[in-house]
Amino acid sequence: MNRRTFMKDTAALLAVVGLPSWAMEKLYDREQLTPLAQQLFLPFIGAPTATIDSAAVHLLNRISYGPTPDEVARVLQLGLSAYIEEQLAPTQIDDRDLAPRLAALTTLQMNNAELLEQKAQVVIRELEQATVLRALYSRQQLQEVLVDFWSNHFNIYIGKGQCRFLKTTDDREAIRPHVLGRFRDLLGASAKSPAMLFFLDNHLNRKQAPNENYGRELMELHTLGVEGGYTEDDVQAVARCFTGWLIRQGDFFFALRQHDTAEKTVLGMTMPAGRGLEDGEQVLDLLAQHPATAHFIASKLCRRFVADAPPDALVQQIATVFQQTDGDLRQVMQAILTAPEFASAANQKFRRPAEFAIAAARAVGAETDGKQLVQQIQQLGQPFFGEPAPNGYPDVAPAWLSTSGLLGRWNYALSLAADKLPNLQVNYLPALADTATAITVANHLVMALLPGHTASDVSAYLAEFLGGGQASIQQLRARAPVAAGLLLAAPIFQWH
Repeated sequence: MNRRTFMKDTAALLAVVGLPSWAMEKLYDREQLTPLAQQLFLPFIGAPTATIDSAAVHLLNRISYGPTPDEVARVLQLGLSAYIEEQLAPTQIDDRDLAPRLAALTTLQMNNAELLEQKAQVVIRELEQATVLRALYSRQQLQEVLVDFWSNHFNIYIGKGQCRFLKTTDDREAIRPHVLGRFRDLLGASAKSPAMLFFLDNHLNRKQAPNENYGRELMELHTLGVEGGYTEDDVQAVARCFTGWLIRQGDFFFALRQHDTAEKTVLGMTMPAGRGLEDGEQVLDLLAQHPATAHFIASKLCRRFVADAPPDALVQQIATVFQQTDGDLRQVMQAILTAPEFASAANQKFRRPAEFAIAAARAVGAETDGKQLVQQIQQLGQPFFGEPAPNGYPDVAPAWLSTSGLLGRWNYALSLAADKLPNLQVNYLPALADTATAITVANHLVMALLPGHTASDVSAYLAEFLGGGQASIQQLRARAPVAAGLLLAAPIFQWH
């Protein structure tokens, strides 16, 4: 989608989302977009020209699911460095308010055998709800962002067979405990995750009929990367190393009788004959310590937290930290978040659908059990654990910037701000006193929904949209939700 195409389609899209006639008149006049509409909607191709002048807001835009007034105040109180340190130690953060929201989701704590006895739709629904609720309400925000990152890195499609049941324990036991630990531990937990073994068919991998799916993706997607220097012979050898890594009654089980005990060579390293589980463990050790893995992981983390095309020098620096710390992910993240390249990277990332939906809900103070947001995120095109391909969802703007995608976002933003979504309440507008004016309401909306935004003319344009100096209190109350929805739909909210 280029700028000309988007400009041509903007008026039609604004009409399709069902804006009232007065709003259309304020946004599109004499076949031209008004200054407010241009400010809000044209910079979708490339990052917006407006900048974020608050380092606290920029930090929260990247390491959380969107700034809230409480978290902005927390960053300002502690300072950037101390706040980063706090988020890097999530177990020290008091998150007791989250527990009651998850209490009714009983499948979250079930073991695999118990999960396999449940209805698949119940297990999936509760995991999706929990994912939304944690992202929306947890104070351990960096932890939740990293859980999303590593769940996508070790992608498991929840619609495949037993993955519908087993992804719950993968989330709880393989991903969550390790996102700020050693990469080797995370890799090992994933390798023995029954959900991963089922998704990549290693539960079928036996010495008489080796299955190469897991071995190939282990190197291409989980560690070395597609240009990591491995060969087809390495894929076959790795598959042999993981023969006998099976599932029994929903749990990981090593079947020695199904393991190929012959000698194998992986990436030039010979593994002697007559061994069992050690073959796979040694492969994991080798891959976790390989320089190509350090570079591949560094590039993906920098792409998520810095920019779609992160500076090569930063990627190399982070890869070096990865190697020098034996894959200590806490130290790797600290190096990224304190790098100058991170500090100067505002507006370089475009929120993916789930990130956008949750950030908007946080911005308006949403109160929900999560079901409605799960549904909205599905409609926006990024259902949780819903990517069938093993490489997961893309993490670059072009994959998500489309006219149809933006239309869905606009509809969601306007419905959310207007408090029209079932079983979801918003709380972002104060009770407007009779003395309220268009400019005071406009300033409140910009401060609440776009913290750190420096384009002073947005408030002025928005005040005119609300009715200007002659606006009555009734008019302000009627128009404020529409104005809020437009701010959430704008690129100055969707880029961060």
